[in-house]
Amino acid sequence: MADIFIAYSRLDQERVKPLAERLISLGYSVLWDKSERLRQGSVDERAQELEAASAVLCVWSLNGADSSRLHACAAHAFDAGKMIQVKLDSPPPPVPFDAAPAFDMSGAGEWGNFEQALSQLVRHGENAPSERTRLGLMPVMTAAGSPRLVTIAAVAALTAYAGALGASFNGIMTADQLQIALVGMLGVAGACAGLSAYRFRSIARADA
Repeated sequence: MADIFIAYSRLDQERVKPLAERLISLGYSVLWDKSERLRQGSVDERAQELEAASAVLCVWSLNGADSSRLHACAAHAFDAGKMIQVKLDSPPPPVPFDAAPAFDMSGAGEWGNFEQALSQLVRHGENAPSERTRLGLMPVMTAAGSPRLVTIAAVAALTAYAGALGASFNGIMTADQLQIALVGMLGVAGACAGLSAYRFRSIARADA
């Protein structure tokens, strides 16, 4: 298991190399496209390495904004609570990741703050508190679009629907109350579908 999995556009490989080398010099084990384990691994093995890494470093750039692989890795890392991101160019990360802090490496680089946040994530398994507070609605929107929570919401809605029908047949609930309950359930289902579509649309980019 590596400490850090670096996700980035392949077009930025030479720009990412100094970043990877610096992290290695600091004592971290790092996986990126020039790592032998990633060069020789299959797609499934890459997915396993992404899952097992203590931190996922997402490197955003003008190229990275159009990389579906980077978007997918960032979404997975955020769901797992182990995403940290930097930007190589001046624009912020793309939606919805622009809501989270991104360390600016376009100039001299925010190395001090970045290394402190990375150490906290790798060594202690937690992001800086400021990241969670600045995300706003992003945790809700990202989590609601995850397959696990969509499944839970669907099961809960079906259970509530069966309970409402049973209450109506037994005379506990009137027809008007049943209608209100069904409208509420449809609203929840529509919200989950909308948030899922938002999440998938955010990673539907051309791979690079």
